Amino acid sequence: MNLIIVSVVTVVVVLFIIVMWVIKTYNKLQSGKQVIVEKSSNIQVSLQKRRDLAGRIIDIAKGFSDHEKVTHMKVSASTENLSALAQHFPELKANETYLKLMQQLEVLENGISNKRESYNNSSKEYNVFRSSFPAMLVAGKLKFEASPYYDANDEESLSKLASFSRDDAEAVQELISSSKESLKSSATNIKNSAASQFEEVKNSDAVKSAIVEGQKSSSKIISAVKKKTEELTNSKAEG
Repeated sequence: MNLIIVSVVTVVVVLFIIVMWVIKTYNKLQSGKQVIVEKSSNIQVSLQKRRDLAGRIIDIAKGFSDHEKVTHMKVSASTENLSALAQHFPELKANETYLKLMQQLEVLENGISNKRESYNNSSKEYNVFRSSFPAMLVAGKLKFEASPYYDANDEESLSKLASFSRDDAEAVQELISSSKESLKSSATNIKNSAASQFEEVKNSDAVKSAIVEGQKSSSKIISAVKKKTEELTNSKAEG
């Protein structure tokens, strides 16, 4: 019985350590993912501001030039392209609103560049940890995907950036359920194994021999006690 208890306790302790490590690894992956999602959201907000600002600059330019020509330039409304408007339409250089918006756009572009670098650094840190061993076992089990990098010249990377989000509740619940079943199964197996070993030991020749010798010794002791008792009884009767 003691062997069964020790075995079960050992398994419980080992599984507890494993579960604690899984929780710690999950929390680190989850924390890294949330940082990436937050930085991704900040980039999306800045990009929307840039689109709005570029639209306002285009609207100002429309008042100084051919409408269709400016609309065509809006397709690639980058900072360089918008700055080039002043070269095509010199009147814009004297427009204070245009100059002010261009300054805001330049500041915004610098901010986007810094945010992109920060985002990619966080993605690299997350991806390195996610792909390391043994963290990759937890990441794979809980379906933590690799974080996409943001390339300003690749529109596809921007769409991947926006889609990096997921709900872990279902995966975590599955892991907890499987851990419980694994614990129950391991405890049952150990209990059965220990009971089987106990039966084998009990039925072994050595144990049987020890039991026989014990019975013989007990019989001798009982016989000796009976004989001594009879001698004392007879001694008292003669006296």
